Amino acid sequence: MPQLDEIGIYLKGVWMLVLGKPEGFDWLDLSASGVWRSFAAILWCLPAMAVSWSAWRMFYLANMPDGSTAGLAFIAKLFIVDVATWILPILLIIMLARPLGYGPALSAIIVVTNWLSIPTFYGMAFPAAIRLVVPGSEGLTGMLSLIALIAIIIAIFRVLKVITGGDQTLLAATLSALFILPSLMIGEMLQRSFGLLPA
Repeated sequence: MPQLDEIGIYLKGVWMLVLGKPEGFDWLDLSASGVWRSFAAILWCLPAMAVSWSAWRMFYLANMPDGSTAGLAFIAKLFIVDVATWILPILLIIMLARPLGYGPALSAIIVVTNWLSIPTFYGMAFPAAIRLVVPGSEGLTGMLSLIALIAIIIAIFRVLKVITGGDQTLLAATLSALFILPSLMIGEMLQRSFGLLPA
């Protein structure tokens, strides 16, 4: 598992790509082993995920009848949802690489978006943390969540634009949509299937 100093190097590379600087690739491991190591980002995101799960559990129980429970099985289902919304869009990106002609950039796409997931999850966990400790903060945290989501979408598009050469705006927008829209749809579908939404 990559250590904290190594994660810092990767995140610096990702940030440079967000800023539109191709030099960010020099800070990333785009080899085959680097692709697999980038999935360790899931482990680094677990604390942020746990905060979001706790906030969702609190929201769920607050909107369910008295006596409702949400124990370890509830948390396990939330974990499955988060992993599925992370992995399944990547599998879709892999399957469409040849038809859409971005195969040579596939390793960079996977590595960069995996490491980008760390600031993404922590950014989304910040409003959740406020919701946990500040009663009645739904309005504020809803606005902060929207701002974080917009920032994430912009960051994904910007890194993908650099990865695809800087002048492939349509391809970068298509890839951004392939990451974001399936993730949202899969998340909602699984939440409903697992009974994670208040009745």
